[in-house]
Amino acid sequence: MDDHEPDVPPIDGEDAPPAAQEAEAAVQVHLAENLQNRNCAIFAACVSLVYLAAPVLYIGFVQAALCEKLGASDTISNLPSTAYMALAVFPVLIAWLVPQVRLLRPAISLSYAITAVMGLVVAVALVLPIPTWLRIAAMVAHGAILGCTNGVVATFNWEVLGRGVSESRRGRAFTLAYGVGPMFAVVGSLGSQIIVKGELFGLRPDWLPQFEYPWNFAMLFGASAPIMALAAVLARLYVIPLPRVEVERKPFKTAVLAGFGRFFSYRLALVACITYLLVYGGHMVQNNMSLYTREAVGVNAEDLVGYQMALRFSFKVIAGFIFGWLLTRTNPRTLLLVTALVDIASVVWILSVTGNWFLLAFGINGAGELFGVYYPNYVLGCSPKSQMRRNMAFVSMVTVPVALTPVFFGWISDTWSLRASFWTAIAIMGIAVAMVALLLPSKPRPRVEDLEPSDLEEDRVEGDAAGVDADNGEKTG
Repeated sequence: MDDHEPDVPPIDGEDAPPAAQEAEAAVQVHLAENLQNRNCAIFAACVSLVYLAAPVLYIGFVQAALCEKLGASDTISNLPSTAYMALAVFPVLIAWLVPQVRLLRPAISLSYAITAVMGLVVAVALVLPIPTWLRIAAMVAHGAILGCTNGVVATFNWEVLGRGVSESRRGRAFTLAYGVGPMFAVVGSLGSQIIVKGELFGLRPDWLPQFEYPWNFAMLFGASAPIMALAAVLARLYVIPLPRVEVERKPFKTAVLAGFGRFFSYRLALVACITYLLVYGGHMVQNNMSLYTREAVGVNAEDLVGYQMALRFSFKVIAGFIFGWLLTRTNPRTLLLVTALVDIASVVWILSVTGNWFLLAFGINGAGELFGVYYPNYVLGCSPKSQMRRNMAFVSMVTVPVALTPVFFGWISDTWSLRASFWTAIAIMGIAVAMVALLLPSKPRPRVEDLEPSDLEEDRVEGDAAGVDADNGEKTG
């Protein structure tokens, strides 16, 4: 198909139609180069800290392995992931309650702080003399709260990028955040292997600390608290251009209900969200990938969970650099196809390989996991600045049905087999790839009818950066 469709008119500088020029102007960033670089660095630092605490914050592998140790079924082992996904609607409520641009930084910082507190809550629950079901409940609650806080961080960080980093620099920002960032995840994953098993690569040197259950898992969850506290501090350092007239809260019916219908009346946004939903849903078979460890390798999932996480993020380091570079050389649609196909390849590997080579599937899966960056980035390209927070909150909300897929895949496993769940995931993600290839243009832009006057005006810069000229980065006053 032609890359340019009626919804997205071609843009060719001054020769472009006035409507296309307005759509292009609505995504421009009015901020000095050095301040954009500052935002990129802070964004990458916060992402890196999340990666460092990934064994706890990435709800899935560790929680499933811990539930299995507690004697839970495959279905119950998937409940923390289900609780996490079920709260994906929460960012929509927060985006409506606090629409002001000046509240971006405080909201992100507070979310990181709550995440730190929840890590401590689970750590305490694991060491207290309480029933097993209550410990599992604490992990489910942890997943639910992180579903709220991580959703708010993701939604608001997208607006930070949309307002504080130009589209031409976004590929570089992703390279820094998702190329360098996963290196911290490798450190965190190997650290989790040391904490949980007291060994590294099969070796148990005397200098490695030995923690017995449940103290090993309590240490793992507790370590996430200071890491997230540092992220809360860094988030306060973003420089966000403020609109000339601050956004005010509108009635719920107008802002959310009518806004939801308006967002999905844009065909590009609708198709992008459907494909994101399909890829995300298929990707959630990763918990069963961990549970498949005993069948493929002959050992318990908990014995190799640290190595699985290390491979997952080692591959993501390579993919982060490649995918970010690829975005600067191609277009947003290319990354939708590439990340989905890599994710499919990880499941194909699971079905094809046994023994120690089986573990490479977790590395391939980690690389494909970057679909969670590039699908929302496509939707961001469809959004004028005035609607970025609302639209990206809607993107989080449409993933709510994905909350059912971990339990769905667990049910398929309990009813038939783990391999049957893998074939199901491949089929789901394959449909998404076909839709992206056939229905989406290469470069999305907002609809002209969605633009507001503030989208076409230059913003003012807040705080200490208020005297920086947006064109040359020099002090003006």
